[in-house]
Amino acid sequence: MSEVLIFGLKVAVVGISVVFSALVIIALLVAAFNWLDRQWHERELREHQRKLAKEPTIDDLTLVLITAAAATMVAGRFHIKSVRRVIHGGPLSSTWTLQGRSILHGSHRPRS
Repeated sequence: MSEVLIFGLKVAVVGISVVFSALVIIALLVAAFNWLDRQWHERELREHQRKLAKEPTIDDLTLVLITAAAATMVAGRFHIKSVRRVIHGGPLSSTWTLQGRSILHGSHRPRS
């Protein structure tokens, strides 16, 4: 009877060690993926901050063309106060935002 008990004890120890080894490997993989995800997120945040830090510039020719296009659509004198570039792919370019922007711009039709 003692041989069967010793064999059972050996099988239990081997089984428990296999299970805990697998759990340790899974925990290490989860920690590694968490670390990689955090690094990726921080890199994206740094790139986004770098993009926002650049001063958006517009050349004079583009400003003149925008003013001429607006002048052909609107009767009378007017002044363009600012021109802002919309960056596609940024945090403010979701489908809902683009749809709302198109509705808003569509509601500002000049009178004929």
